[in-house]
Amino acid sequence: MTTDASRFEEVVSRHRAAIGRLCRHYEASAEARRDLEQEILVALWRAVASFRGESSEKTFVLRVAHNVAVSHVARSMRERRTQAEASATVSDPARPDDHADARAALARIDSRLRAMDLPSRQLVLLALEGCTTAEIAEVTGLSATNVTTRLSRLRHALTKEEVPS
Repeated sequence: MTTDASRFEEVVSRHRAAIGRLCRHYEASAEARRDLEQEILVALWRAVASFRGESSEKTFVLRVAHNVAVSHVARSMRERRTQAEASATVSDPARPDDHADARAALARIDSRLRAMDLPSRQLVLLALEGCTTAEIAEVTGLSATNVTTRLSRLRHALTKEEVPS
C-alpha cells in the first residue's frame, strides 16, 4: 500500500520539470521562483491524498500548480504596486557565451509571458506544456471551444508582435 508521502514523492518526481518551467514563466527572479515552487509543493502535498484519478495525474498537478501560481502572482502584483519594479532579467555568469542568444530569446519569451494577463498566460503555459485542448479546458474550467479560440487569438497576437517593424 502506498503512503501519502511516497505517493507525493512519486507525483513530484514525475512532474518536477513541468513545475519548474511553470515557475520560471510566472516569476522572473530565482528567489520568487523558489518561493512559488515551495507554495506549489505544499499545495500538492495537501491535495495528493484527494486525487481520485478522475483526470490524468498531469492535469491534476497542473491544475494545482496553476491555481497556486495565479494566486501567488496576484499577491505579488499587489505587493509590487507599492514597491519599485525589480529588474525582469537575471543573468547567469556561469553559463557559456555560446548560449547567450538562446538565453536572450528565452528571457524575451518569459518577459512577454509575464506581461500577459493571468488567464492568457495560463492558457499559453499549459499549451507549451503539451496539454491538449481538453486538458487545458479541464484545468481552466473553460470549454474546449473557448480554449481553442483564445489560443488561436493569442498565437496570432504573439506572431503579429514578433514581426519586426
